[in-house]
Amino acid sequence: MEFQILKIDANITYPLRHALLRKGKPLGSCYFKNDKAKETVHLGAFKFEKLIGILSAYHIPCPEFESLKGYQLRAIAVNPEYQRQGIASLLIQNILEKIIEKQNADHIWLNARIAAQKLYESNGFYPIGKQFEINSIGTHQRFIKFLSNEN
Repeated sequence: MEFQILKIDANITYPLRHALLRKGKPLGSCYFKNDKAKETVHLGAFKFEKLIGILSAYHIPCPEFESLKGYQLRAIAVNPEYQRQGIASLLIQNILEKIIEKQNADHIWLNARIAAQKLYESNGFYPIGKQFEINSIGTHQRFIKFLSNEN
């Protein structure tokens, strides 16, 4: 299967964010601070013209490394019908390329559900800190990838 990764507007991410990440919550819970910021990048994975995956990157340093220039990944989701086909990794690799090329960032980080740990580790991220709970969403782990030492 061939998928296309494109830069998209924040509002295009909201239906998939709502259905996959905020199910049962108000639609307004899908709007994140800085969605419309100039430095924010939203990507969509498309099969033909159907949006099947999303990822958003925000110019926010990791709390443990606030003096460095960082990007936070959020709202990474893939339609269940297309999961386990490498789409999330394609989105992650695409955003890494964009950030490395254009943003001069030191690191990329995210708070991920524990179930996705292998995905992030396989893309070069490693866990930092202890696991924590996000109310009504579940147990999470913070992951980070330093860009200056590409290892």
